[in-house]
Amino acid sequence: MKNRKIFTSAFIIALFFSLVLFAANQPSASAHTIFLGRKGKNLDIELSPKQRLFHPDVDGYFYPGSPKITKYLKVINVGDLPFRICKLNATFYGDVYLATGLEIEILELGKGKGEEPNLLYNGTLSKLSEGVEVNGKRAIPQRQSVTLQLTVWMPETAGNEYQGLNMTADIAITVRFPPAHDGGNS
Repeated sequence: MKNRKIFTSAFIIALFFSLVLFAANQPSASAHTIFLGRKGKNLDIELSPKQRLFHPDVDGYFYPGSPKITKYLKVINVGDLPFRICKLNATFYGDVYLATGLEIEILELGKGKGEEPNLLYNGTLSKLSEGVEVNGKRAIPQRQSVTLQLTVWMPETAGNEYQGLNMTADIAITVRFPPAHDGGNS
């Protein structure tokens, strides 16, 4: 019972993984349409599912050596302009020290069989608070999407200092436009 309560805190970081999208350091693109350049052109993004990705009642709790938990998030382009993922950033609430004990891997999945996933980030959750530049592999055209695979775990080497801690995290994704002019792949 004590271990369950202790590591409940560790899992709660992923409870609220409601990814908030940002474009050009603006407020959430999932909540705002950003108009760029010519009249009628906008950058607008939606997320699916529109709920917490990780929840202890469904997924259990994180503890040292616990199984990795993987979830998927679809980033949908509902605007007129293509975009490419270029930065990840996190904001923490509660016992933020807990973020130093959790690891996260974020992959941009390919479109077809045999296409290797693109690693966007692999490291401690806490380092995302500083903002991490990433290189999204694909340009996401109008009415298309990219799927992100998020895997969270607590390594076996995590100590007792995480017991009883409780936090949530919001992860923001910054996108850039237009991908055709940034020298990257489409």
